[in-house]
Amino acid sequence: MSTKRLTYQRTQTGADFSRYAKAVGFPVGIFLLSMFTVHRFNLFGLNIIAPMTAVMWICGIIVSWFLPSHRRATLRETHITIGVYLISLTVFKELVSAISGISSEMLMATYNQAIPVTSGQAFSGYLQTMLWITAIMTPVGFILMQVKKMFTMRRKQEVRNFHDRLLGTRRNGGHFD
Repeated sequence: MSTKRLTYQRTQTGADFSRYAKAVGFPVGIFLLSMFTVHRFNLFGLNIIAPMTAVMWICGIIVSWFLPSHRRATLRETHITIGVYLISLTVFKELVSAISGISSEMLMATYNQAIPVTSGQAFSGYLQTMLWITAIMTPVGFILMQVKKMFTMRRKQEVRNFHDRLLGTRRNGGHFD
């Protein structure tokens, strides 16, 4: 008699490895991106970006917990939204820092035409406004989307339960279960 236990063993395939790598790597990559972005923005990152990112993570986790049938899609939406959010904030910051040194005289020399004196400041102001709008409205929009999804799914489930009860009473000759 053999003392070895009988167990089912299967070798890991490349597809299994890529699934595990995505399941672990994507959230870790998003986390590292968030750490980089928060560090890059200093106090704005600590006071605005970090809490907004945390609230989006928490909202995604709560919705995926309460809607297990939509768990994969919700977590994918959460990762993609946070990733795009952080990348867009970083791009806006780099554009603001690149454009902030441009004066209206430099713009006049570049375009070879008269440009108002305030145009150089208007570009960086516009980008700073877009940065603020992105920093606040993207998390708010994501949270509202997830709350709507949760209420919609709960309402559909309640309607389905009502129809099941109604059909059950019809099948049982009018007696409630």
